[in-house]
Amino acid sequence: MPVAAQVLIAGTLFSRLGDTLATLGLVLHAADRDIRFGVTEVMLAELIPTVLAAPLIGSVVDRFSARTVCLWALLVQALSLGAATAVGGFHVRVALVALSALAGVASVAAGFKMLPAVAGEQHTGRANSLLTAGLSVAGLIGPPLAGFLNSLWGTPALLAADAASFLVLAGCTVLAVPSTVDVAIGRRPATRLADGYRALRDAPVVGTLMPALAAAMVATSVENVAGVYYLRDVVNGNDTMFGLFLATWALGSVPGALLAGRAGWSDRHSLLIIGGVLGIGLGLLLTGLIPVAAVIFPLFLIAGFGNGACNVGLRNAVHARVPAEVHGSAWACFQALSRSCIGVGYLLGTPNSAVSSQGQVIISGVIPLAAMVWAAVVTLRRGQSTVTEPSS
Repeated sequence: MPVAAQVLIAGTLFSRLGDTLATLGLVLHAADRDIRFGVTEVMLAELIPTVLAAPLIGSVVDRFSARTVCLWALLVQALSLGAATAVGGFHVRVALVALSALAGVASVAAGFKMLPAVAGEQHTGRANSLLTAGLSVAGLIGPPLAGFLNSLWGTPALLAADAASFLVLAGCTVLAVPSTVDVAIGRRPATRLADGYRALRDAPVVGTLMPALAAAMVATSVENVAGVYYLRDVVNGNDTMFGLFLATWALGSVPGALLAGRAGWSDRHSLLIIGGVLGIGLGLLLTGLIPVAAVIFPLFLIAGFGNGACNVGLRNAVHARVPAEVHGSAWACFQALSRSCIGVGYLLGTPNSAVSSQGQVIISGVIPLAAMVWAAVVTLRRGQSTVTEPSS
């Protein structure tokens, strides 16, 4: 794989780690100060604006140079987080983080669009594999690192670290994507806000399996909330064991992502997505049905493995089956869809008197399995409808 792609991936992973530090820093600050609805405010600030603005942002990425859009977006992110470091009010900081999240939709969509240009078509699957595996590692080490650094230096230091990470990614982008590469990245002179959604819907494999992917994202978000209560009951409130549960999922996703990038696998988009969603669904379902820690650990490894493979399969499918000129819009719209699913999952996973936390985890396993059965039925019907009956 070209060095330029490795540089871009390294910068992206460093920036993602910075994002984790900033978000956890604000969450910990809200919890420490007992700010009413503070944690919810942080989550919604990163969720709602990006969901609403993603189609417009994606059209900007496709209409102009992806490299230029990415660099300007990263500058906005760095300035926003730098300003959040300087101000003292919690709500102002959250607003600046929301602004950074909006710009982040542009930088992520532009990065997705640039990756094939720097990796080359032959190595794009491998690049997606390494990036996805790296994101899992960043998600694994980010939370404990954020907690440790927050205890030493406080939230402003974490926000400053995130601001610096965007400047690092900007430097990596300049090195990896020379300005002369811009003409090789598909651009559209004009775009419509719905182009990204249409591209996802109409793309082979992606459109058919998108409902199942959405179900998997809802399911994992349900488990993220309900699982806190259920899993802590399973281990009798042992926080160390609970932390190991979470780490096991991330550890499983790393080999899943790496395997999905191997030659002969990276272009099997349907298999990676279907197998990944099935792994997630079965892992969650059995986790809810068998409340035994020794059994849940391997189940989380399986679910995490499926998660990693599914993520790589999706990225490869969008790169291969969606026209390059709408890659920015498509990936921005996918960000909006994924964050919407996450929000729905958080709501469904919230404790209530109707369904126990164990029942919610069981439901989180049923949701993607049912969606995958539905996708299989739709696929079979479409296949049958394309068969021409012989004339009499």
